Amino acid sequence: MKTLKKIDIMSFAKFQTILMAMIGVLVGVMIAFFGFIFQAFAGRFIEEGASDFGMFGMGLGMAALFILPLVYAVMGFIVGVIGGALFNLVCKISGGIKVELE
Repeated sequence: MKTLKKIDIMSFAKFQTILMAMIGVLVGVMIAFFGFIFQAFAGRFIEEGASDFGMFGMGLGMAALFILPLVYAVMGFIVGVIGGALFNLVCKISGGIKVELE
């Protein structure tokens, strides 16, 4: 058994950034899908002349595809830096985490 006492904060932040960006892509795709569905059915359920409201759903869906991965990545980086620093602090106090490596 080895003891993990410290991690590289920037390495952890980079990992967290990439992971959260991928989650942002998945969430963006889901929101875009539901935006397109909303736009497709908006004409059937909304009064005549209000079809622009359906375009709002499509526009929101397209924006989600580009904006959410960026927002998730930035937040992932911030959380990664803070989380890595807290991990190092707690490991200093507690003595580390025992892991088994091959």
